[in-house]
Amino acid sequence: MLTGTADAVGADDLELVRVPERTLAEQDVAFGAGPRSLPLWLPESLWGMVDRDVTTTSAAGPAARPLADTARAALAWERGLGAGRGRRAGLTDAEEQAVLRALG
Repeated sequence: MLTGTADAVGADDLELVRVPERTLAEQDVAFGAGPRSLPLWLPESLWGMVDRDVTTTSAAGPAARPLADTARAALAWERGLGAGRGRRAGLTDAEEQAVLRALG
């Protein structure tokens, strides 16, 4: 999933690093949104939140689009707003580097 998304947005030099949930917790990384967060991470204890049957919703009309399309649209939106602007959610580059250093 992540490699396909990276390919879709042209992140050719991307290195995906698996970070254990324990390390994220030790580094005070939050899930979802807000300061020091990872929007695509959900702790294992909450995986049931996304385990839902969407048959009824899909039958009513809304269609899911491929994740790659969503990633491209989100990147275009971010670039339109200005990629270097301050954020209220996510990790800063320095915070991300601290998490990676914690891996040893």
